[in-house]
Amino acid sequence: MADQGSAVPVASETTLVREVFGPLGGLVECGASLESVSVGEFVARHRGELDRVLDVVRRLGAFHAESMDIMDGLGYLREHDVPPVTLLMWSGCIEEYTPDLGAPVTVRRMARMGADLQMSHLLQALVGVASLRGGRDDVESRAREIAEVIGAVCTWGGPSRGRSLHEVFLTWRVAFLPGLLMPSSGSPEPFTRRLREYAHALERIVEQGE
Repeated sequence: MADQGSAVPVASETTLVREVFGPLGGLVECGASLESVSVGEFVARHRGELDRVLDVVRRLGAFHAESMDIMDGLGYLREHDVPPVTLLMWSGCIEEYTPDLGAPVTVRRMARMGADLQMSHLLQALVGVASLRGGRDDVESRAREIAEVIGAVCTWGGPSRGRSLHEVFLTWRVAFLPGLLMPSSGSPEPFTRRLREYAHALERIVEQGE
């Protein structure tokens, strides 16, 4: 929803932080499945990257401690089972729901697809938070932080996952930007300008890393 007196669309702090924590939780569950470990073991293995992601999220959105505590309440970082139907959800139903949903090859396919899909959603959520709640003078530094944490999360799931910051950026740019930037989208001009600034900054970062 947009506030006509504001430069960018208005969204509640809770809504914004949940838009980040959803795909982050999906990446934890898909990553644990790809590494064939429990969620608890996966979180322990990747505690450093998780803490870095959460720190960047907090600073990008200037979120209050109560908002950051939502992640703990969602339970994604605590030990729990990840049934095949959960991977089906994260993967956008790439598989048909059948009794064979738990077959190893099917689980791996859903986990791979789920990780790819949720990675692009995480990038969109981070850019959205930065665009909505960040200043205009620090786009480059914020884009570098976003690129850094996305690059770190790309390692989740082991080397066989084979994803890179470049691939995530290209997927995000194609999947999300047209719907937000086309004149027919109805997005306010200051907001689309900010999104373009982040898209251009991320493009420069990706090209420098090649």
